[in-house]
Parts: sequence; C-alpha cells; structure tokens
Amino acid sequence: MRTFLRTLAATAVLTALVLGSAVSTVLAASPSGNPANVERYDFDQEWCFDYGTSYDCSVLDAFLTVTVTPDGRETGRIHYRMVVNSFDPSGVQIGSSRTVSFDKTVFADGGQDKTFSVSHTRAVGDFGSCVSTYLLKIVDYELQFEQYAGPGCR
Repeated sequence: MRTFLRTLAATAVLTALVLGSAVSTVLAASPSGNPANVERYDFDQEWCFDYGTSYDCSVLDAFLTVTVTPDGRETGRIHYRMVVNSFDPSGVQIGSSRTVSFDKTVFADGGQDKTFSVSHTRAVGDFGSCVSTYLLKIVDYELQFEQYAGPGCR
C-alpha cells in the first residue's frame, strides 16, 4: 500500500508540473503554420526511508513531455518508473517492488479534453508476491473507464 500511495503522490506532483508547464508553454507558442513545440523534463531521484524495523530505498526515473501544436492543443505525457528495495536493519533484502506507469493528458479549448493512465506494479516480500494493474480514462472531465486488476500490493 505504501508503494501505491507513493506512486499516486509522485504522479500527482508530475501532473501538477504538466499543468504548470503547459500554461507557460502555451504563452510561448508559435503562431499557426509552424511546427509543434515539444519540451522534455527529466525527474530522476533516489532516497531511502528508515522505519526502524526496516528501511526502503527508492529509485525514481521519470520524464514529462509537453507538446503544443500550432492549433493550440497541448499534450502532456508522463513516463514513470520506480523501484523500491526493502531491507531489514542488518541490510538483508526482504522485498522489492517495481511500478511502471504512463499518463497522457490532452488539453484543448482551454480545458482538459482527455486523460489516459495505466500503472503496473509487481511486488515481492514477506507477504508473498503480487501484481496489479490500474487503468483510467477520462474524457471531458467525465470518467469513461476505470479498472483495477489484481489483489493490490500491500
């Protein structure tokens, strides 16, 4: 569950960056007839968190691309991968998880037009192993499809 919550938090941060980047990119967009403007932002981080009875070390690799077309449409794409390795206090690995996700949001006519998201998690630990996949599709601010497959990784 901690991994899923971390994934949601990281995706929310990157989505906020999409919104902020898209607005600033639109203001700098070229007039109609010129090619699309594409910007790329990389986010790579590593950190460890000590729980006292165990600790997790995480590696995050993600990037965001924002594309603005001459007709004013904006598309944000987030590619996200996080690997978390869990250890006991003596340094022996006791588990791991890997989450890979892709999010695509299209903004048109001054608002969100479409959003598609898929996230896949595989985890192994003292609880056994689990695999889960989450799919989401929103069109014109209305949920069109949402599916969570798998037992969930706790």
